[in-house]
Amino acid sequence: MSNVTGAFTNKESSKTGIILIIVIVVIILILSFVFGGVDGFLGIIKFFITFSLIVGFIGLLIYVVYYLFFRVNRRDIPFENWKSYRASALENGSDMMEELVLTGDQMHSAKRFFTIKGYLRIKGFDGKEYDLFVGKRNPANFLEEYKIVMLNPTQHSDLIGDVYVYGISLIMKYGYYFLNSEMLDFKGIDETVAKDTYRTIMYETLGDMKGIIDRAVGLDPEEVRNRNAQKILKIPILSGQQQNNNPPPQQ
Repeated sequence: MSNVTGAFTNKESSKTGIILIIVIVVIILILSFVFGGVDGFLGIIKFFITFSLIVGFIGLLIYVVYYLFFRVNRRDIPFENWKSYRASALENGSDMMEELVLTGDQMHSAKRFFTIKGYLRIKGFDGKEYDLFVGKRNPANFLEEYKIVMLNPTQHSDLIGDVYVYGISLIMKYGYYFLNSEMLDFKGIDETVAKDTYRTIMYETLGDMKGIIDRAVGLDPEEVRNRNAQKILKIPILSGQQQNNNPPPQQ
């Protein structure tokens, strides 16, 4: 219980810090109006706006540089499945859930893992149901990648407010985070990811087969356009022109 209380205290401390910053800004605005009048107040407002624009521009520049030169763009089937789960969870939203917190035990303190931004309940290939939580440690950090935690419904508390995970740590395998006590569950983790990948490969293969068959029977739209373009560009030669182009007979 003391571990959970410690995690709750850390969360409240961060909220208190934000409220303190807002109070300081309000006090600065009031003092600028009292001692500087309208001109002083407008000057402070202008400073905050300029500062925000500069910070926003620098942040955008950093993101563009990171996205173009440093971000690793994976192109594999498990990652494509991971992205589909992430997109589905974010579209469904987090309902009334807030933070995902590890409870720890007598030797390990509780700790906040991330802020929940999306949730899904899926059925694995082992016949069991799993809850997927999607979130970030710092939701305002646009450089941070989303994380997906996959848990059995018995491994966490009710889906309202802060969700507490009954464990010490979460371990990432194949892009998903699992409870440390379940990391060796071959049927629930390895086999599920492998079968999900196999299903996606079959779907992609069927899509590719359609294009191959269309090309073979002449129904591919690109092939049809190329043939029509060749027919249009081919200039017919009239028989009279062909005769005129022949050289005159030798005398």
